[in-house]
Amino acid sequence: MALKKAYADIILNTEKEAAKRIMVSERKAVWLEYELKVAKEDAVQMLIRVKQMMDCKTNTSAASALGTCFLPVTTNNSNFFGYA
Repeated sequence: MALKKAYADIILNTEKEAAKRIMVSERKAVWLEYELKVAKEDAVQMLIRVKQMMDCKTNTSAASALGTCFLPVTTNNSNFFGYA
């Protein structure tokens, strides 16, 4: 009887450890998804900024008439947990 209980305890502990590893992996997957989303958003913002700079340089007549090129900067400072 004691042997069966020992085996049952071993199996239960193994299942608990496996469940913990799965939970950690799932949290990591969510975090990586978030980081990928933020990286994509940042890349789009950088491409828009580069396009604006290129448009500004190619439109020298418009830039000289205005004195400078207007390059608005938009940032998203929120993070995954909503803190600034």
